[in-house]
Amino acid sequence: MKADAYGHGAEAVAEISFEAGAVMVAVATVEEGLALREAGVNGPILVFFGPTDSSEVAHAVAQDLVLTVWDQARARAISEAATALRRTARVHFKVDTGLTRLGAPTSEAAERLREIRALPRIEVDGIFTHLATADDPDTSNDQAQLARFQEVLGAIQDRPRLVHAVASAGVAAFGQVEGVNAVRPGLAIYGVHPAAHLATALVLRPALTWHSRIHRIASVPKGTGVSYGHEYRLPRDGRIATVPVGYGDGLPRVAGQRGGVLVRGHRIGFAGRVCMDLVMLDVTEIEDAREGDDVVLIGAQAGAKQSADDLAAACGTINYEILTGIRRRVPRRYFRSGKLVATRTLAEGYHTR
Repeated sequence: MKADAYGHGAEAVAEISFEAGAVMVAVATVEEGLALREAGVNGPILVFFGPTDSSEVAHAVAQDLVLTVWDQARARAISEAATALRRTARVHFKVDTGLTRLGAPTSEAAERLREIRALPRIEVDGIFTHLATADDPDTSNDQAQLARFQEVLGAIQDRPRLVHAVASAGVAAFGQVEGVNAVRPGLAIYGVHPAAHLATALVLRPALTWHSRIHRIASVPKGTGVSYGHEYRLPRDGRIATVPVGYGDGLPRVAGQRGGVLVRGHRIGFAGRVCMDLVMLDVTEIEDAREGDDVVLIGAQAGAKQSADDLAAACGTINYEILTGIRRRVPRRYFRSGKLVATRTLAEGYHTR
C-alpha cells in the first residue's frame, strides 16, 4: 500500500486486500500506516522503514503498526515505548543479503535477532530480505541473495511466523521459494508487470484507468503559438483542445516531448509544453472532437490502448513512477462488477457507497 497504493488509493486497496485474504498489508513509512489507521483500516500493517524519527515510535506502537527492525538501538526504542504503553510491539527483522539498502548484514543477522528477541515487550513476527535484480533476465545475483538468506534462516533455531523474500518480480521470476511462506507483491496487485520479459509469467489485468475531458476547444489560425514558450505552432488553421490535467496531477512534464493521449480512439501528441494543471492538443484532424469528450491517459478507447508502460516509455521512465506519481487531487472512482462502490476526492476523502 506504499506510495498511496502505487497511486491507486491506499484506503480502498487495503480494504479489498484484507477482504481478498491478505494476512497483512505494507507501507513504507509510519505516517502512511497512521493514515490507514485513521481511515479505519484495522488489520496488520507492516512499515518497511520502521520508525525514522524517535517521535514516531510511541505513535506507531500505540496504533499497533508492525515495525521493521535490523539493529538493537531501533528495537530498544520500540521496546521502551511498548513497555511504557503496556503493549506488545510486533516487529519484522530485515536482513540485507545484497541490495545494500536496509537490514542487518548477514554475518551479524542471527546474533542481532537473538538480542532483539530478548528485549521486553517485543515479538518478532517475521523475518525478510529484498532482492536487488529480480526484474533482470539474469537471476544469478538473486539466487545468491536467496542462498545467503537461507544461511541466515539455518542459523536461527526458532523461525518467526512469517518468512518473506520476494515481491512482484520475484514471484514472477521464481514462483515458490524454499523456506519462504509469504510473499509481498506490490506492482502485480495492480495488474502491471514489473518487467517486459516477465509479462507471460503472471496473468494480470490493469486495475487503473486514468481519464480527463476536453475542457475547451478554440479555433485558431495558422502560426498560433500554444502553451508556455510557444514551442508548438499550428502548421495550418485548426483547433486546439485544452484538457485539465498536468504535472500537478502527476503527468510528467517531459511527456510533452513524446507523450500523448487518446481522443475518440486516436492517439494525439501534446501541443506544446505540459503545464501544471493543463495540456493542449491539436485536434484539427479529429473533426468530431467536442468539448466534454473523454481523454484517456491510461486505458482503452474505441479499440486504441495506452498503458502505464506506454506512457512511461514516452517519458523515459518506468511504470512504477507513472503510477505512484498520480497525485491525490486526481479523483478516484472504484468499481466492482461495473458498479461504482467508492470514491475519493481531495476535499471529501474516501467514501464507500
